[in-house]
Amino acid sequence: MNRYSSVKDVCFGLVFLLTLLVVTAVQAAERPFPKPKGPVNDFANVIPSAYEQKMTGITTELYRKTGTAVVIVTMPDIGGAEYNDYATRLYSAWGIGKKGEDKGVLIFVTVKERKMRIETGYGVEGILPDGLVGEIRDSDIVPYLKQNK
Repeated sequence: MNRYSSVKDVCFGLVFLLTLLVVTAVQAAERPFPKPKGPVNDFANVIPSAYEQKMTGITTELYRKTGTAVVIVTMPDIGGAEYNDYATRLYSAWGIGKKGEDKGVLIFVTVKERKMRIETGYGVEGILPDGLVGEIRDSDIVPYLKQNK
């Protein structure tokens, strides 16, 4: 092994260690996920009670009729996490959808970051492909969020 190789190996090791430390620090700064309260989880307190009751009724009936779990989550903020990753991990951590069927949908909004995501399980991709999910987001959700509704 020549001197150049050992310096290169040390530099690579230091970069790897630094990256590991940064990722660990970011994850440690993040708050743990809250416990789910039901199909509607308004942790940001932005959904009026009447709408929350309607959404709960609709999502409960949908689950009863189709076996597909739809969960709505609003968060005041996500502590600096990347919202797509946060929503994906929240979906997984909460186990949305029947085990083994993965028939679940998470509608996730973070208020401070002004971001939203619709996370779908593999079991609903046939009826909710990415293109349709994007269309629903862009035409039925984002306009209301832009109006602070």
